Amino acid sequence: MIKALRIDHRLVHGQVAFTWTHFLAATRIIVIDDKAAGDEFQKMALNMAKPAGVKLNVFSVEKALERAEKIDSLNDTVFIIFGCTKDASRYITSHPVFRELNLGGVTKKDNSKLYGDVVYLNPEEEEDLRAIQRTGCTLNIQQLPTTKKEVLDLLK
Repeated sequence: MIKALRIDHRLVHGQVAFTWTHFLAATRIIVIDDKAAGDEFQKMALNMAKPAGVKLNVFSVEKALERAEKIDSLNDTVFIIFGCTKDASRYITSHPVFRELNLGGVTKKDNSKLYGDVVYLNPEEEEDLRAIQRTGCTLNIQQLPTTKKEVLDLLK
């Protein structure tokens, strides 16, 4: 069962690896990120960063879409993490079954606007998220399970 989806440019790090995974009681983390999927060193680092006993898969968007039905029906409690809005949008709009997407960290770049504490979106990323919203998926910003969840509506 898929418990949560999150965009976080850091992928698996302290907040994700321990706080969120523990809070969600996740038994499997699935990273869907084209860049990480093609980098053996990064996959090794992600595997080292995950909590002991938690399974980890790193897929490209294309590979994840090929396996979407299997992912949806896993007996594990699954936490899906995307590294960027582009990969999240490609996956979610091609497989529009999700109700909520959490925005963790989206790095600052040229022409980006601050939303929340650490979510910086440029116009292209805003459009990626609008496409996700059009599927019926709600966007929220929440750094930790203990912090307030803020709904982000880019369709207004």
